[in-house]
Amino acid sequence: MTVDLTKPIRAALSKFGQPFTFSPPSPAPDQTIIGILDSGIELEDVVPGDSSTYARLTVDATGLTPAPIPGDEISNTTSVYKIARLEAQPDGCLMLLLRYDRAVT
Repeated sequence: MTVDLTKPIRAALSKFGQPFTFSPPSPAPDQTIIGILDSGIELEDVVPGDSSTYARLTVDATGLTPAPIPGDEISNTTSVYKIARLEAQPDGCLMLLLRYDRAVT
């Protein structure tokens, strides 16, 4: 029996997901993505290594063009984050580790 792992994650994204803005480098336009944010999930262990914590954002990567890379920005209504690391999941989703960059002004 084959289990489709994409269904539970996509169901969670459709039920609990919130809108975020993905800002790839110019000239690509900003894109609205739906994701689930878990804040404070992992201590930062690389420079600047100031004991900040990463947030994890799970998104459906289908249709994201260009693909996110470290350094790109993700924002919501209150905060702007920089992508520190990303991990592709076998279900077509991405788990982005985000570092808080600044408040939205």
